[in-house]
Amino acid sequence: MKSKISFGFYFLFIGLMMNQISCSSSTNVVNKSDQEKISKATALLSDYKLQAQKLLAMLDESETNSKIIKEKANELLSVSEIILQGAKLKLPKCSDYLTKTLALKESLDKITNETLEKDYHQDGALPKASSECYHTKDLFVHPATVLVLVRDDPDLKNETRLSINAEITEVLAHTEQVRQEVFS
Repeated sequence: MKSKISFGFYFLFIGLMMNQISCSSSTNVVNKSDQEKISKATALLSDYKLQAQKLLAMLDESETNSKIIKEKANELLSVSEIILQGAKLKLPKCSDYLTKTLALKESLDKITNETLEKDYHQDGALPKASSECYHTKDLFVHPATVLVLVRDDPDLKNETRLSINAEITEVLAHTEQVRQEVFS
């Protein structure tokens, strides 16, 4: 009986979210597939936040190694890709900006942290965009930075752990901005 009630609330929640998105969207999403992508992205923001918080907690554990951090950062990167795809539909003005952000994934094996900072954190390689585009981009860029930090210091020296902590702490603030500015 309890699971039926939980399922009912879940179904009601998803229905209300889809209704809110279709009624309050700043764009006219015309097809059901796009509406589903936006709904999925909206729902994944909470999962993204939880995963980021777990990664932060893991940094304090001495047995956490670079492999574990890399796995968690890759999970965040994967979830953020879906969120960025939904944001591109919700905010077409961000489409080019977010598409160019996602292209970063192809260069993560070779990009330097300095180039990543200049070109993606500070938008040197990206077109001009509004704040909601910027905050959404950072959901992808911060976990990408964690991957570069771990790649460059697989021993996870204290300085690297502090840098990872700063990246994930900052992305948590961006997550709330994206919720408010893009998916509310």
